[in-house]
Amino acid sequence: MFFFSAMGPGTFLTSAVAGATYGYSLTWALALALLFRFVWVDVAASYVLVTRESLLQGYARIGRWLVWTALTVTVLVRHSTNLYTVLLMGNAAHLLLPLPFAASGAIWSVGLTLLGVGLMIGGGYPLIERICTIVIVILGVSLPIAGAIARPDPVAIANGLFIPTIPNSTGLFSSVLLISAMIGAQAGSMSNLSYSYFASERGWSGVEDLPRQRLDLLASTACRFGIGMLLQVTAAATILPLGLKPGSAEELVRIFSESMGLAGRLIFGLGLWGICFSSFIGGTMGYSLIVRDICRRYVPGLRVAVDSATLAGNSRHDRVYKWSVAILGLSPLYIVFLSVEPVMLTLIVRSMVVIVIPVLVGSLIKISNDRVLMGAHRPSVFSNVVMALLVVVSLYLTVRDSSEWWRMLFG
Repeated sequence: MFFFSAMGPGTFLTSAVAGATYGYSLTWALALALLFRFVWVDVAASYVLVTRESLLQGYARIGRWLVWTALTVTVLVRHSTNLYTVLLMGNAAHLLLPLPFAASGAIWSVGLTLLGVGLMIGGGYPLIERICTIVIVILGVSLPIAGAIARPDPVAIANGLFIPTIPNSTGLFSSVLLISAMIGAQAGSMSNLSYSYFASERGWSGVEDLPRQRLDLLASTACRFGIGMLLQVTAAATILPLGLKPGSAEELVRIFSESMGLAGRLIFGLGLWGICFSSFIGGTMGYSLIVRDICRRYVPGLRVAVDSATLAGNSRHDRVYKWSVAILGLSPLYIVFLSVEPVMLTLIVRSMVVIVIPVLVGSLIKISNDRVLMGAHRPSVFSNVVMALLVVVSLYLTVRDSSEWWRMLFG
């Protein structure tokens, strides 16, 4: 489930728009973002498995202010993420099965959102997870076919991957904004905090589970890189030569339709729907687990004893979890009544997430390097350097992007 919550529409669209706008020149940014993500999630999961504390308990060691910060950021980021996820779910369903109404996409968005919330609360999501797995496998098989038919330039791909450059800005979105969105979608996702909760759901609870956790994370990261890389390459080979500056899901359909015709359009729509719907369910569940953990440990009136049956029991039976799912899942529905382009909204939200990275990663560096807590399982020098670099890069991108965020949001 974690793969689907993390491999969301933000990852899908940032890679597609980067390839369609700047060709192969930003493939290095995807690799860097995934390196940041792997190290961050691996260190966080190691902390949880070694100390047997939740990550939020670790943050509380620094100060309760950090717990309240994490709660606030969790709610705001998930709400913002679900804004574009809800829109894209409807857009993708409309591409596949347009209704005979002008508001076809909006109707699909509302219906699928209600279905998703019902499944998360009622427990019927395993069937949807299996369906979405099949859909994303179809997408993964189709991407190499579409890429091969499009005949990309292997030399240009190698240059884009191994020779980092920041191209001059063109089109609707600057190259720096897209780099920020990639890092925000990969390394800055709050879903990275929920990985440890999904690990606990799998029964991983101690140091002995570290090898399995790392293998699982490595496989997830490799899949993300494969899909993201293929999207960039295929978009660069199909959309860029047409001179389009993609700003909508319909324009991004060209990634497949130019090389595979009607079948490609259907595959794109089905793949985008599968990623959006599974991400909506998995992401909202993961963030709700974070909210539940904070509420049950620290919020007056909701707090319970550490050894209580409420904390030890199935989280999905907890009313705090159910209310979190309902609020985080249903509150973004107002977006269907506004005239907002989901691609632009996606890139703005994902790029702005870099703002919170310095606080969360900086705090993780502190608690994970505690000799008393972690002992011999402290992060390696390489992991510490990568996390420190992520903090520096995030601060730099926040400064560089601030003017563009203002322009895009307020004109």
